[in-house]
Amino acid sequence: MNCVHTQIHSKEDADLEFTRGFYVHFDQISRILNFVTREREQSRFSASLLAEATGLSSDQAGTQAKIASAMGLLVSRSYRPTAFGQLVVDQDIFLEDAGTLWVCHYALSASPRRLVWNHLVNCLLPAESKASLARLRATLQPLASLWTANTWRNNLQQEVKSFFNAYTEQAFRQLHYLRQTDDGTYALTDSPAPVPPGAFLAILLIYRDRFQPGASGLEVPTICTADHSPGRLLHLSEARVRVLLNKLHEAGRLTIEAKANLDQVRFRPSSGSGQGPTQTWLEAMQAYYEER
Repeated sequence: MNCVHTQIHSKEDADLEFTRGFYVHFDQISRILNFVTREREQSRFSASLLAEATGLSSDQAGTQAKIASAMGLLVSRSYRPTAFGQLVVDQDIFLEDAGTLWVCHYALSASPRRLVWNHLVNCLLPAESKASLARLRATLQPLASLWTANTWRNNLQQEVKSFFNAYTEQAFRQLHYLRQTDDGTYALTDSPAPVPPGAFLAILLIYRDRFQPGASGLEVPTICTADHSPGRLLHLSEARVRVLLNKLHEAGRLTIEAKANLDQVRFRPSSGSGQGPTQTWLEAMQAYYEER
């Protein structure tokens, strides 16, 4: 199994200490989101300002805001709310909806820069179905020389602990994506929580934007198993992916082309654009929330 990301050539390419030893607390992210959306005139939110407004420590507030930006809820560095963050405040402020959580899961784990999260979700777990700190350390060993021995050992351990906690103790546990086994490792579950079709469409469009920008459609086998694909990162079988695509096709949200040598989906034009650009993932999430 070759899971080391070849595009990582320096420690600047990968955020080894993404969560800085903190757990992913969705209630804290919710409080931060509430505050920054109320103060839209603010051009930038420092960690100290977020801490003062939420009652968190500066380190806690800064880290949770960083995590929220990785989920697409806040703008990186300035921590202003994104359009998605504003939508979540309006529709799912406590981050409890399965569609919200799946989109946040995908957005967070589909970036090679977040080395531990990406490697586990995109590589190790799909290939082996279970993971441990020791196994992760072994498969990432070719990158160890980018950091000092202490940084590599301590930060990797902290990040893995935060990852496992997020999916077994925090709100991501609702996805039923991961479970702890009797031998102390963590394994993919046999039955992850259902992915709502509308949220799946949004994830398809996020994947398109990140990895096939400008494409008007996607090959179905690519959606199922390709590097960073929705099927791969959401732990969905090909059969389940095709069920979701069929539901979206029947609802008129996309078109399945499965004749001759074609096995692909094509996206609809953006709202009001006629034959112009295809719909955006934010439009898909807006429609999903409105149709719940």
